[in-house]
Amino acid sequence: MKVLYLSIGRAEKKWTKPIRNWGPALAHFAIQFGERVPDISRIDL
Repeated sequence: MKVLYLSIGRAEKKWTKPIRNWGPALAHFAIQFGERVPDISRIDL
């Protein structure tokens, strides 16, 4: 699990473009996972 976390952290530094379709995906996660997802109204999509 630690290796996965560190790999994601390393890849995250290389991301320069916004993630496509992140808004609808985040809305779906909010419905599916409820309170475990941050409040999407405060996130700039």
